[in-house]
Amino acid sequence: MLGQDMKAHRVIYNNNPVLKWCLTNMGIQTDRNDNIVPVKNQSPRQRIDGTAVLLDCYVGLYEHYNEYTGAI
Repeated sequence: MLGQDMKAHRVIYNNNPVLKWCLTNMGIQTDRNDNIVPVKNQSPRQRIDGTAVLLDCYVGLYEHYNEYTGAI
């Protein structure tokens, strides 16, 4: 869902170069329970921390969206 929202330009990250770099370093894998897991594309020295934080925030917003919109 995050990928779709980013393609639709619904996620605003102000073209942050560090987040953009983290996004390009990330790939995905599916674990044995069919969960999507973020992984580093190539080198273990590449960072995906910004992407992991964005995913955590997106999940929090998705799970509490009604509370968030009610508070605005």
